Amino acid sequence: MIKRLFYFLVLVLALGAAYSVSQTLLGDRSQNASKQGSKGAAPKVLVEAVKLESTGSSFGAIATGWADKSAEVFAIVDEKVTKVMFKPQQKVKQGDLLVQQDDREEQLALRLAEVQLKNTKSLLDRYKQAVGKGAVPQTQVDSAQADYEAAQVAVDQAKLAISNHQIRAPFAGVVGITDIDPGQRIGPGVLITGVDSREIIYIDFEVPEALVGQLSALAMEQIEVVATTPSVPGQKFKARVVALDSRLNAEKRSLRVRANISNPDDLLRPGMSFAVQMAVKGQMLASVPEIALQWDREGSYVWMIRDGKADRENVRVADRRQGRVFLEGNITEGEIVVVEGGLRLAEGVGVEQVEDPLR
Repeated sequence: MIKRLFYFLVLVLALGAAYSVSQTLLGDRSQNASKQGSKGAAPKVLVEAVKLESTGSSFGAIATGWADKSAEVFAIVDEKVTKVMFKPQQKVKQGDLLVQQDDREEQLALRLAEVQLKNTKSLLDRYKQAVGKGAVPQTQVDSAQADYEAAQVAVDQAKLAISNHQIRAPFAGVVGITDIDPGQRIGPGVLITGVDSREIIYIDFEVPEALVGQLSALAMEQIEVVATTPSVPGQKFKARVVALDSRLNAEKRSLRVRANISNPDDLLRPGMSFAVQMAVKGQMLASVPEIALQWDREGSYVWMIRDGKADRENVRVADRRQGRVFLEGNITEGEIVVVEGGLRLAEGVGVEQVEDPLR
C-alpha cells in the first residue's frame, strides 16, 4: 500500500513538472510572436492628395424682362380726340403731348375766369386806395379780396380742366402702338398706349433655398449674373444684382432675386425671356472626400500623412458639396490625406499608402 502511494506521488510530481515546462515554452512562443507582430507590416491606408477648390456655386434659371419704368396711358375725361401726336416706337420726353382732346369749352371757361380775375383785381385795387381816405369801409376791402382770390381759383380750375384734355408722357421713354384715331371719343377706360423706359431692363428669378445662405445683401457684388435671350442670339448680357427679397416663397422654397441689364443699344425689350446663369464667388479652401472626415469629443479632424507617418489635423468644416468637404485648418494643396483606414491609426504610426485604384 505504501509503495502504491509512493508511485502515485512520483507520478503527480512528474506530471506537474511536464505542465510547467510546457507553459514556459508556450509563453516564450507568445512573446516571440508579439515581438514579431510589433515589427510586422505597417497598416495600409487609402490616401488622396488634398485639392484646393472654390466654395462658389452656380445656378441656372429662366426670367422675364421688364422695363425700368413702364406705364399704360389712359384718358382722364370722356371727350373726342382732335390730335394724335405720336407714332409707335417713338422716343418721347417727360411731359410730351401724346393725345389732344377737344377742349374748346374749357378754353372759353379759362377766358371767362381770366376776365373775372382782372375785374376783381381792379376793384380790389380801387378799394385799397379808397379805404385809406375813409371813402369805403374795411369790410368792403375784405370782400373784394375774397372775390379776387376766388377768381384766382377759378382760373386754376379752368387750366386744370384744359390739362385734363391733354394726355402727356409720364416719363421719358418709348411709346407703343395705339388704336386711337382723331375724331374718336375716348374715356378713362380706354387704353391709349404704353410707355416704357428701356435704358435698363430688370429681370427677376427664383433661387432655391439651398443656395440662399451664400447670398448676402451686403456683398451683392460677389454675385455674377449672365443672361441670354433667344431674341438676340449669340450675345451674352452681364447683369448686376440689385435686390434680394426679404423672405422666401413658402410654396416654392425659393428667394426672389432682382438684377438689371444696361441696355444702351436698345436691343432688349420688356417681356423678353432670359436664360440666367448666376455664379456666387466663394473662398479657395482645401477639399477632401467626405469619408476622410472623422469626429471625436474634440471635434472634427483628418489624418494626414507627413514623413510617412500619421499626423492628426484638427479642422473646421466650411462647406459640403457632392461628397466632398471644404476644410479650414493647417492643410495645404497637394498634401496627402487618409481617405479610408483612419480608424486603425494613432499619432506617429508609420503607414503604407495605397491610392484608390478607381482614380
